[in-house]
Parts: sequence; C-alpha cells; structure tokens
Amino acid sequence: MDHKMWYDEGTKLLYLEFTGDFLLKDVPPIREKIFELLDGKPYRQMLTFINKTSKVENRDTREQTNKTLQDASITEIAFVGGSAANRMIAKVLLKTGAIKTQGDFFKKEEDAVKWLKSKR
Repeated sequence: MDHKMWYDEGTKLLYLEFTGDFLLKDVPPIREKIFELLDGKPYRQMLTFINKTSKVENRDTREQTNKTLQDASITEIAFVGGSAANRMIAKVLLKTGAIKTQGDFFKKEEDAVKWLKSKR
C-alpha cells in the first residue's frame, strides 16, 4: 500500500492520505491498518485527503471499503480536497447509503477537524 495512514493523538483522528488511484488491492492493507491504529481509541472518526486520487478502481473496491468502514464502526468521515469528480463520486456514495457513515467535504484540513470534533 502506497497510501499514507496514521493516527494523530492531538486530534484523536485517523488520517488517510491517498497518494494515487484507490485500487481493490489497497483495501486489505488499509483495513488492517485501520483496526491496528484505532485499537483502544476513544473515537471512530476519519479524515481522508483525496487531492491525489484520480479514481476508485471499481464497484468491488467501493463495496469492500464500505464493509471495512462498517466493521471498524467509523462514525464520521471528512474528505479534504480533491477534484470536483472525486467529490461527486464520494457524495453519491454517501447519499445513496453505499457508505453507511456520516460524511462531509472540506477545502481545508482545519475545517474538517473542527467538523469531526463537533460530532463527538
């Protein structure tokens, strides 16, 4: 997995930064890392940088990602950056229930952090 993922103790958030296309083969290592990083943590919130992602590979990728978010009990997800096309795809997934968690979109990381903290 080339994407970057970390947990920030200051914000108490899980961060995921896509560094390229999001492929089906990326889902298992991301899933493993989510469970590792959130073990024993008080909040199940995620901040995702989508500025460097140009596409999500396919329907299986979206479905397995949704299952991972559900299994990890992610309550909210904030998307930062990204092209209009990326935001539109993510909005469709959220609004149709394909991703069964609350989510919103932000231009700046600070606004995303503020929104996530307001949901606690």
